[in-house]
Amino acid sequence: MLQSMFSGISGLRSHQRRMDVVGNNIANVNTPGFKGSSVTFKDAYVTTLRAPAPGTPGQQVGLGVQVGGINRNFSGGILMETGQATNMAVSGEGFFVVAERGAPATQNFYSRAGDFQLDVYDDGGGPQTYLINPDGMRLRGMLVGTLGDPPPDLTGVDESGFVDIVLPPDTTSFNIGLDGVIYVSVSGASPQVWGRVALARFDNTSALEAIGSNLFRTNDAAGLRLYNNPGEAGTGQTFQGYLENSNVDLAQEFSDMIITQRGFQANSRSITTSDEMLLELLTLKR
Repeated sequence: MLQSMFSGISGLRSHQRRMDVVGNNIANVNTPGFKGSSVTFKDAYVTTLRAPAPGTPGQQVGLGVQVGGINRNFSGGILMETGQATNMAVSGEGFFVVAERGAPATQNFYSRAGDFQLDVYDDGGGPQTYLINPDGMRLRGMLVGTLGDPPPDLTGVDESGFVDIVLPPDTTSFNIGLDGVIYVSVSGASPQVWGRVALARFDNTSALEAIGSNLFRTNDAAGLRLYNNPGEAGTGQTFQGYLENSNVDLAQEFSDMIITQRGFQANSRSITTSDEMLLELLTLKR
């Protein structure tokens, strides 16, 4: 059997995988906080017909192509103003910290999507108002001991001190500054400090594990850093009333789609040509 046929098959598989990634990017062009991905290829195994040596260039034939990597682009998207107090966006590095209801302090997930909403839930001590994402996960950070205390300092802390952000009873409005500080107005009184939103950063964001619903999970390869206050030491700022758009570039995606389609067609042609050569070989007996 001709090796070119197997090379063409590997090309079909690899270009189909690239098309899967391009299609997913385009599907999420309007998903808040979505980060697009790109595919790189690498050549497959090589057959050595003659090893290179001094004075002899050698002869090696490749056996096709493989997917080298699927890399996520974590560059920031455009911030879109929504005017909703529960919406937030991150400008710069950082991920919102969210967790399921009742989860331990260190069992967190991370997201760039700030499409939060208010949720009233009774955990046993009376109804409380939380900020949750569309999947019901609660936004986390640090709260002050008493309303009006100085803002919590997140510099150098880990996640063991984080709690679900819950608004005080009778809160009439709340504001979140660029530094993540939460100000609440209780019963129409002047706004006072209530806590601070936490933003997580990682040594290697490309190692984060995407689990769907705009969420990521950390691991040893990602390297969760100690925290800093938003706007300090390279951590991004929080913008209330905004959402971060997807960073997918439609012009680039459509260009990649055309290139992928042509690559798929070319590999299909190599398989067809190899088949015609095999047919010629089989008809030599006639």
